[in-house]
Amino acid sequence: MASFRSLSRLAIATLFLAWSFPYLQGRFRVLTILISNSPNNLPELNKFSTSSIKFQNKVRNCEDGIIIDEDALAILSCDPGRDLWNTVMGTFHPDRAAIPNGKLWIYRYELPETSENALVPIEFDLDGYEGEFSFHPLSVEYHRESGTLVVCNHHIDGSRIEVFTLTMNSKGAVAKHTRSIIHPLLRTPNSVVALTGNEFYITNDHYFRRKDYPVLALAETYGGIPGGGVAYVNIAAEPIEVKTVARGPFANGVTLLNESTAAVAFSAAAEVRLYSRQEDNSLQQVDAIRLRFVPDNLSTDKDGSLLIAGHPHPPSLDKTVHARTECKGVDGVVPQECWKSTSPSWVERWTAAEGLETLYVSSKEFGSSATAAKDAARNIGIVTGLYENGILVWKE
Repeated sequence: MASFRSLSRLAIATLFLAWSFPYLQGRFRVLTILISNSPNNLPELNKFSTSSIKFQNKVRNCEDGIIIDEDALAILSCDPGRDLWNTVMGTFHPDRAAIPNGKLWIYRYELPETSENALVPIEFDLDGYEGEFSFHPLSVEYHRESGTLVVCNHHIDGSRIEVFTLTMNSKGAVAKHTRSIIHPLLRTPNSVVALTGNEFYITNDHYFRRKDYPVLALAETYGGIPGGGVAYVNIAAEPIEVKTVARGPFANGVTLLNESTAAVAFSAAAEVRLYSRQEDNSLQQVDAIRLRFVPDNLSTDKDGSLLIAGHPHPPSLDKTVHARTECKGVDGVVPQECWKSTSPSWVERWTAAEGLETLYVSSKEFGSSATAAKDAARNIGIVTGLYENGILVWKE
């Protein structure tokens, strides 16, 4: 009987190890990234033929940037208030009046940097907006055919999706607010990609919100618990249709590789997962791209290449966040000498034919890369920095 119990325990232990091995292997790989990608160990790599940092005195803390090839412009999502308010990284300044709002910008990259129309803020038409307009943008998406502009807004009173109608002219742009979307299945909206003018995939980075459950949110992140995911959203439906179509640990950027394939960055797994879109807009995983860094946002250029930007050393990003908090004055203002990011950057390109190609790695020049995007026809790209001044503009 004793030997039978021993054999049973051994069998149960063997089954548990077999079941948990893929998870443990994945966590070990992510832990290896945290150790091996120390800024002191990272080589400086720049495969761009030219690159320069632009608008350092005009924009900072730009989380997202999307290229609109047809108009030769980019829309930038930037937030100086991120120093004091970041729901993902856990920064919550108590004096909301001291937290400046973020802005969206139009960057016309064919104009010289000195042109007054090269970089202009988008003006907001908030007629009918309910309550105080608190604006802390992360991902931004523009559906050109319908003029629909969608923003993941980490509003101080709770994260939500803001929907605008964007009108552009030669000098600037006006975004008329049409609705705010608050939904229990959009608890932590992070990134958005348009399917039509009314339909979107929106990622939720966590199940537990950092502000409400700080310990559980950190456990979710570092434990690789699949509490985040992707929601399908149809704002034309009455009532609005929202359903979860994929799950994973710390869902971040999302893009469409083509009409039938979606790509989602899962930061806590250090990989991008590829999904086949089903007729009901659910997602079925078909592949995974393993990375040597933690991915943030994704974009697809007109050549079909997937651009992935992210953070090779998350502890350095945490250090940057804490440094900003510690640097602020009694009035809550973070002085300019503290604006430089000390978190390294990593940008890669992936194609089905060629696999991964590293384009840029730096712990000195431009930090905290969050998004890379490219106008393939004009051979011009941008990199945004989550806690950086300006944007990196490059050509190959």
